[in-house]
Order: sequence, then C-alpha cells, then structure tokens
Amino acid sequence: MKLKNLEFLGPVFIIAGLLVSRYLFPNKITFFTEISIYTIYVMGNNILMGYMGYTSFGQPFYLSCGAYSAAIYLAYIGGNVFVAIFVAFLVGLLLSFILGPSLMRLKGSYFTLINASLCAIGVFMFERLLIDITNGNDGLWYRSNMHKTPLLDIRMPQNYFFFILIVLLAALYLYRKIDRSALGTVLKAASTNPRKMRFLGYNVFRIRWMAFTISVVFSTIAGALYSVNFGFVNPSLGENSRAIEVLLATLIGGIGTVYGPFFGALGFLGMKDFVSSFLSRWEFVVGIMTLIVLFKFNRGLWGMIQDAGSFLADTGRKFKNNSVKTAEK
Repeated sequence: MKLKNLEFLGPVFIIAGLLVSRYLFPNKITFFTEISIYTIYVMGNNILMGYMGYTSFGQPFYLSCGAYSAAIYLAYIGGNVFVAIFVAFLVGLLLSFILGPSLMRLKGSYFTLINASLCAIGVFMFERLLIDITNGNDGLWYRSNMHKTPLLDIRMPQNYFFFILIVLLAALYLYRKIDRSALGTVLKAASTNPRKMRFLGYNVFRIRWMAFTISVVFSTIAGALYSVNFGFVNPSLGENSRAIEVLLATLIGGIGTVYGPFFGALGFLGMKDFVSSFLSRWEFVVGIMTLIVLFKFNRGLWGMIQDAGSFLADTGRKFKNNSVKTAEK
C-alpha cells in the first residue's frame, strides 16, 4: 500500500485502535469515550495555537457554552440529542460572530488574558447570573428528558461510544481536509508572514476570524458531546484551571499537526488516569512527565511517531538497495 493511501486511512486506523482497545479493556469504555471527545476539543485549540500562533486560555469558556446550550435545550425545551448538538453548533457560530471581530484584533498576551477573563465571566454567569436556569453549583440534570434515538440508543454508554467514534471519524477527516486544502495553507501563512499575505491581496483579519470561528465551533460541539455523555453539567467545566490542560494536550500531541490532537488527548488523559489511580496529587507527576515529553520530543508524540516511521522507511529502503546490489554481484 502506498504511503499516501496509508495517510488517507489514518483516521480509520485511529478509530480501529479505539474499537480494539474498547474490547481489550471493557472497563475503560468511559475513558475511551472521553479521549474521543477531548480530541475534538484539542482540535479546536490546535487551530488557534498550531495554525495561527495564538495561545488561548479561554477554551474552557467555549466548551462550557456548548455544554450548557445543549443542556438547557435538553432540560427545558426538548429531548432530541441531535438537535441539542446542533444548538451548540449554532451557539459556537454566534460566539465567534460576537467575539471574533474584537478578539482577532488583539495580539500576544492581550489575546491570552482577555480569553482567560472570559472563563471567569463564564463561571460567574453559569454559577450566579443564570442560577435559576442552571441551578448554580448544584448543576443541571436532564438525562431522564433525553429521547431514545433511532437505530442506536445513545443514552446507553456502550452505544454512545460507537456514536462518538462516528463523530470523531467525521471530525478527523474534516480536520485533515482543512489541513490539506488551501485554507490550511492560508491559515499558516497568515500566522508566519501576515505582511506578505496582505501584499498578495489576502484579508488577514478575515482569515484570523475564520480560524477563530472553526476553533470555537469545535469547542462548543465537544462541550455538547460532554453534556450528552454525562447527562449533567456544572460551572466547573469552564474554570480557568482547566485552560492549561487543553494547552498541554495540544503541545504533547504536536502543535499544527492533523493527528496531534488525538495523540495529545491520549497522552494527557492517559497519564492523568494512570497517575491518579495511585496518587491524589496527579498534577505534579503529570507535569514532570509532560516536561520530559516536550524536551525530549519537541514535535510532540505525533512528531515522534513520524520520525520513527521515516527512520523505518529509510532503513527498509537501504536494506532493499543493498539486497539489489548483492543480487547483481
């Protein structure tokens, strides 16, 4: 099989790996579901951080907005899960339309700090301002309101896992399409050399706004998937302390790469799950392990896998050439 075909089948291999792991470790189905959802969340952050060079501490705000929009629909309006996810998608578009024009004019630490303040605003809004709707710190429960879905009842955890795999497969191919298309090239070019892009006639502000929109929509959809999975949301989902987690996952996987978000989510959540099983303060050990990964493999886990693949391919090519020369002699 050609290398190009193998690359195209990358998302299929990831989904297959999750499927096999689900049956090898049946007690970890919740963990694999979380990895799948978190991958979509990291994709959103990677658009800003990897493609545009923006460090956002506001991703938990967008995640919680998506989660609460789906939760409020399911608790008070209707019980269709797919409509709830679509509502979160619309909320993502609305947020990007309202916040994008202002935030995308900011640079560096200003963008980072303003986004961090959004997390504090979001927690206050869902915890205090909208307490009559969200129930504040007590959280919002709505699982009993969710309707049974046709063909596959995704209210059941074992069925929801398969649904999430379908969503993740679609997200991976969409993400790959963005990366391989002119849009992905333009996003990276607008980050590395905006003056040249303006000279070529591109509107750099609109490109940044488009990247911000994609990032927010990925985050709000991930939030909706979380809310459907747990049947419960509370304000802690959008706390500032959670912002560093998605940044670490992005760095661990490899910024600006197609499959980096998956390996970042797998690496971060895997370390967190393993360490927390025998140590209450898992943050310290995970922090040290993260530093080791970043210093040893500065292109992340996906970069390490690519380097290993290139090494094996070169080794195989050299072995083949030597075999041919030996046969000719």
